[in-house]
Amino acid sequence: DLISPHRTVMCTAVSTLADVVDLLMLHDRSAAAVVDGEGELVGIVTENDIMRAYSKGELPKACVGDWLRTDAAGLPEDALGAMTVQPSLSLMEAAALFREQASSLRHVLVRDDDGLLLGVLSSLDLARALCSSESQEGIASRLGNSTAADVMKPSAALVVCPPGATLREALERMDTSRQNSALVGDEGLSASSLVGMVTPRDALQAFVEHVPLSLEVGRWLNAVQNDWWLRTVERDASVQECAARMVDNSIHHLVVVSSDSVVGVLSSTDLARAVGSVERVIEGATPTED
Repeated sequence: DLISPHRTVMCTAVSTLADVVDLLMLHDRSAAAVVDGEGELVGIVTENDIMRAYSKGELPKACVGDWLRTDAAGLPEDALGAMTVQPSLSLMEAAALFREQASSLRHVLVRDDDGLLLGVLSSLDLARALCSSESQEGIASRLGNSTAADVMKPSAALVVCPPGATLREALERMDTSRQNSALVGDEGLSASSLVGMVTPRDALQAFVEHVPLSLEVGRWLNAVQNDWWLRTVERDASVQECAARMVDNSIHHLVVVSSDSVVGVLSSTDLARAVGSVERVIEGATPTED
């Protein structure tokens, strides 16, 4: 039910990285399934793959199949088994899976009993589910009064780059730290001095527009992030409010602020893990004696 309204993006192994970027941006998705000449799934290419390829100097015309055979590929064919689920998986079970897997997990594959790919579920799809009228009441009751501050990554754990750093440096720091965002600003992390935030989706845009990796990241953000306020949220905003902000603007990350201080970053994966954490506690609870 979570993936049916959003068609899975698919491409062939002979497609170029630029082809994948065009598909992801056209369909507003963060991953594409890659198939061979017989239609068999041979891997998944995500925004993070594009970001990594871009930072390593790969050309937009590079072949997707060749990329999947490199050590830098995130989800080649032999890595797909561990992230495959059945279509009967519930929302809460899917959220728990995101919690239990590696910190960089943002996608799982949904396949039927015959191995047919039904779709690719992302953490933003789970955020959409948080906003749906059918599931919101049940999720809200489990999350209680959880706020952005309760589930965000605190400022001490964030990747921060000075405005004078190059775009390559910002992307490489995100990749080596296994984080999907980097704040750009001066030390102190005041909201008023923050230039912006770089995410894998921003890397897609830079890649397809042939932005030089040597360009100062602060200068580039000043030119492209005119909707910066849409990416911020107060620390006491509810989890449901944060999910709605992400879904309405099709973004995976929000900067969490308090007065003029940046106190953290909240991602769609953080939201998924918050739901998953609650589910795990509920499943592991034992009845109390009267």
